[in-house]
Amino acid sequence: MNNEQVHQDNEVKETAEVGVVNDEENRVKVTIFGQSYTLRGSGSSERLTRLAALVDEKMNALFAQNARLDFQTLAVLTALNVVEEYETISSEYEALLSALELEIKK
Repeated sequence: MNNEQVHQDNEVKETAEVGVVNDEENRVKVTIFGQSYTLRGSGSSERLTRLAALVDEKMNALFAQNARLDFQTLAVLTALNVVEEYETISSEYEALLSALELEIKK
């Protein structure tokens, strides 16, 4: 998340609440794997909510495979899976970009 800050709240809320901090930053409350967080950043509240939903989805999918994982381990494994996906996509992008540059030079 680009320049977004994350704060964990004590209470768990199922719905996202959006509040404008200033003209350039949004604040949104989200729930990820049963924990409530306040995200603040320059991205739109819809984007922040969508990103949180993706993290929640990935954590729940991993937990469904191994319900014995504690929260911290689950979070770290989820992060590793996301970074692996990012690295794969980034490598594919670079390969496509190189191929396109070669085609343009022809």
